[in-house]
Amino acid sequence: MKLIKHTLLTAVLTTGLASGAAIAQQQNTQAPKAQAQAQKQIQVTEKQVENFVDAYVSVQFIGQEYQAKIQSAGDQEKAMKLQKEARGKMETAIADSGMDVEKYREISLAANQDKALRSRIAKKISAELESRQQAQKADS
Repeated sequence: MKLIKHTLLTAVLTTGLASGAAIAQQQNTQAPKAQAQAQKQIQVTEKQVENFVDAYVSVQFIGQEYQAKIQSAGDQEKAMKLQKEARGKMETAIADSGMDVEKYREISLAANQDKALRSRIAKKISAELESRQQAQKADS
């Protein structure tokens, strides 16, 4: 069980922070500005980390759900429609977590560059995944 959780967390962190930033960058052409802000060592509050983790985990699950749909779409037009739908759901998940896409991107970029912030986020992601897993078992 711990191995699965650790493996999942490692996979999420290694691919997710980068893909989360990439998804967020697609939404806003001000990415250079956000990168410059992230390089200034932004201060991220504990509440912002919690909101980010909630959004991040939701975005990852949406991405996983839509990845299979997009790969089996059959034609490029349908795949692009599914990508747009996924982006919309991701934006909604970010907003539902209490932050905007720009702040999500800023924290994601900062976490890629700041080991301490990345560690704070990793611990919260681990706890969030465990919590969701337990909730899922309770629903079964």
